[in-house]
Amino acid sequence: MKTPKLIRKAEELLSAKKSKQRKERDCLKEILQKLKARKRKLKDKLKSESNREQREQIRKDLAIIQAQRKKGLKTLKDLK
Repeated sequence: MKTPKLIRKAEELLSAKKSKQRKERDCLKEILQKLKARKRKLKDKLKSESNREQREQIRKDLAIIQAQRKKGLKTLKDLK
């Protein structure tokens, strides 16, 4: 192969990689937004809940969501 053709091939591969990363970032942002909304709903529910067992379950769910959001934000930062 001649040089121009090799350069075109390399550009195609690099742009495909960037495109894939962009899609992953967009998908991750969407998931993080949904987790944030879910976290807000659970916090509101926690304030109004009077049953002790339900409150504990909500706290566990909140802890899980918070951990997942933290991982997602770190991953998003690494992708940029």
